[in-house]
Amino acid sequence: MIQAGQLRKHRSFAIRIVILLAGVAFIAYTEVLERFDFILYDKIATLQQYPQDPDVVIVAIDDESFKTLGRWPWSRGVHAELINRLKSIDNQAVALDLLFSEPQDSDPYADHLLAYAIAEHGNVILPVAPVFDADTQLLTLVQPLPLFTQQAVLGHVDVELDSDGVARRVFLSAGINAPAWPALGLALTNPAAARAIYQLQNPVAVPEQPEHWVRAQQALIPYAGEPGSFRRISYARVLFDDEALASLRNKTVIVGMTAAGMGTRFATPVSPLNHQLMTGVEWHANVFSMLATGRIIHPAPAVITAAIAVFWVSAILVIIAWTGKNLTIPLLLALMIAGLFLCGLILTLNRIWIPPGAALLGTLSLYPLWNWRRINEFLRTFWIDKTHSNAALESIGDGVIITDAFDHVIYINKGAETILRTQLNQIKGKLLAEILGLDTRNNGLSANPAGKDILDGGLHKPGMVECLLKTAQGTERTVRITRNQLFDDQKAMMGSVIAMTDITDRIELAQQVAHQQSHDALTKLPNRSRLLAQFDSLIQTIPDTGKNITVFFVTLDNFKKINDAMGHHAGDKLLKLVSSRLFDIVGAEVILARWGGDEFVLLFNRLAKEDSAPEMAQRILDTIRQRFEIDGFEVFVSVSIGVSFYPEDGLTGETVLERAGTAMYRVKKDGGNHFGFYSAESSVVWTRDQLELERELRAAIKNDELQVLFQPIVNAQSHHIARIEALVRWLHPKRGYLSPSEFLPLAEDIGQIEQLGEIVLKTSCAAAYNLLQLGYPVNVSVNVNPRQLLNKNFPQTIVQVLHDTGLPAKSLILEITESAIVNDMERVSKVLEEIKRLDILIALDDFGTGYSSLTLLRELPIDILKIDKSFVRTLDQNRNDLKIVQAIIGLGKNLGLTVIAEGVETERQVKLLLQHACYFHQGYYFSRPIPYEALYNLMQHKLLR
Repeated sequence: MIQAGQLRKHRSFAIRIVILLAGVAFIAYTEVLERFDFILYDKIATLQQYPQDPDVVIVAIDDESFKTLGRWPWSRGVHAELINRLKSIDNQAVALDLLFSEPQDSDPYADHLLAYAIAEHGNVILPVAPVFDADTQLLTLVQPLPLFTQQAVLGHVDVELDSDGVARRVFLSAGINAPAWPALGLALTNPAAARAIYQLQNPVAVPEQPEHWVRAQQALIPYAGEPGSFRRISYARVLFDDEALASLRNKTVIVGMTAAGMGTRFATPVSPLNHQLMTGVEWHANVFSMLATGRIIHPAPAVITAAIAVFWVSAILVIIAWTGKNLTIPLLLALMIAGLFLCGLILTLNRIWIPPGAALLGTLSLYPLWNWRRINEFLRTFWIDKTHSNAALESIGDGVIITDAFDHVIYINKGAETILRTQLNQIKGKLLAEILGLDTRNNGLSANPAGKDILDGGLHKPGMVECLLKTAQGTERTVRITRNQLFDDQKAMMGSVIAMTDITDRIELAQQVAHQQSHDALTKLPNRSRLLAQFDSLIQTIPDTGKNITVFFVTLDNFKKINDAMGHHAGDKLLKLVSSRLFDIVGAEVILARWGGDEFVLLFNRLAKEDSAPEMAQRILDTIRQRFEIDGFEVFVSVSIGVSFYPEDGLTGETVLERAGTAMYRVKKDGGNHFGFYSAESSVVWTRDQLELERELRAAIKNDELQVLFQPIVNAQSHHIARIEALVRWLHPKRGYLSPSEFLPLAEDIGQIEQLGEIVLKTSCAAAYNLLQLGYPVNVSVNVNPRQLLNKNFPQTIVQVLHDTGLPAKSLILEITESAIVNDMERVSKVLEEIKRLDILIALDDFGTGYSSLTLLRELPIDILKIDKSFVRTLDQNRNDLKIVQAIIGLGKNLGLTVIAEGVETERQVKLLLQHACYFHQGYYFSRPIPYEALYNLMQHKLLR
């Protein structure tokens, strides 16, 4: 039974070999891979360097000649004069790539001059060419006038273009029904022999209705350099310049068109060298040079090519079977390179071209023939990986739709089914526009140019739009849609991937939150944040006008007494009544907002300091002093008012408001029930502490007093430190250790955050370089502030730091958060692409929170995902967190990203992460952030668990 099984295997293998060899022979004989062979020939042929033929000169009918001799066509007496001048220097042969098939009616005597000149010269070659008449379906031969043919040597100028439109070959003889005419270049090499061939012909014998054009003696042309390589002399110069004429002595001359827009031009294998087509006259010069120097290349016949291809593949099979070696990819590539080398060697030494396409394809086909079991295993593994990828797509909440090249839906994941309220089997094969239903609303996607591009697939780069989507059940959802096109290796579009995120609840919540964030819940007035935005807008409306903005900062005096005596509900009623009176005083044109507590702000843009501002302040004081009635009680209150002006008291709205508040507190301190204007003296008491902290932070940055600590990122499998993250701390002389959240916002406010970030970057890179020099190569991870990332000079800063510290770019990781991305996605993407080109890794920190999605990972060059510690902390307690972590790990793996878990604190967490293939951990379980010296000791003594 075993022998029978082995026999069947050998028989099956032999059958496959026979089929393979037959296929190779068929492909070689029928030239199926002709275009591929053309590409190989062009590459090999252009590697050959041929010296320029100094004996061939092109007399060019160029733009200079047109300026001298006038518009084309010229009198044939001009051409007669050219031939006579060439005769005067004993020119041996000249070819004119010009058809003189019609008499010159304007000057008949000129034809006789030209005929006489041709006869006197003795070796003038003129062209004949086949012409196919589409109306009569007849093939005719265009020849010079009989007056010329009696004296001239004739050669055909038929140029055969290959199937890809490139002129690689020449047929040395061709004719109607018989190859009777030599090529122009061949006639130029031996005019006497060409003349003899012509004299032997019987023109009468040419049939009246020729059947076809016959070619013979095929040869491949070894071009002597890129287009424009042959020496050229202007036609006009040869006519009028004796020195130019003398330079043609003992040269072979070819006359033809080179002027722009005149004559025929061809693509050749050497055209890509200077991106120019080759003129017909230069093509003939190459043919003549090839024949004169014996460089002719002979293409192997199809039968011989097929036999060589079969022999080559058979020889490889025999050698592999004899040696008993496996056919590996490197060996296969070596064999293919060897085949190409042999083809090039034969072409160089023997001037024979053997198309290697079929042999190379046969060699390539040996791999699946020999390694079919391994390929089956690979396909099985690929299927498993694809299953895992599908599982990752199904585990995320975002919707994913995949379409074909014609925008028909071919796949949707569970997230898309949930958003669309439908299933794949119900919409598969339908158009995307029909499924999304975005073109049914005037205010929907159809009115949005970017949305139209997403809907019709007209984008050449990723695009995103937010719009209303009508589901299959008729309900509407607000979604964010991103479309990316898929291209094959030939840049042909295969389809698209559309990612959808349902943001309906988020939008509704955002609208509610936005209203709550911009308005006070009690008084319905704009709140502090809304006021600041309105102030900035008001500033933009009055630039360079000389006007100012007046700020009134109003607070109730002794408001606490109302709350204490009557309760907080009475205090709330009083605040509403006060806001109503303030609105009645100033009207709708003035901005009125509640700053907080019992404080209100009014913005005027039409008040002058000397006149209207005091009057308005006094009017507010008098109005608020009037009695209020709350729950049947009469209540009397007063207010304190601080006044400041833009731009006199500051160049930003926040500064001017702060100084109005400073003036108000000064009034309140002096007893209240009055108003006062801001002055520099009134601000000293209230900003001294802030100024002191600012001064101390500036000094700490300047004197390099900030501390950079390092927390190891551990490979939990091998328990070695693979990376370190740099974390900055400030040891304040009075307040002790300050965390980044306590001083980084201040650094941003005073414009020191970029300088601080550069210090941390330089310190971190220097520490990593020191560890590298000591034999501990680790990647250092540095957090990047959003302001740094939005600075166009940030990549140059990184380059300078790497240069100064000596750290290799590949050892640096930059950590970014989503807050640094979502505000200006386009600008951040450009900066990250520039940083990525430096070979620096990009890590996305706190992944899993905020707005993380497939879209973000697809549009940015992210290398590393860091799972937020909020998921890892309860990993062993909450199944949902475990599922989220598992999904993130699977997503990162399928996208080819490194995944790092933050906040690892227990051995149980380590084991769970390892079980789900997350190998890089960071957290207190391994080490807290520590100084460089402690980090070095830790790495030196390997104290990790």
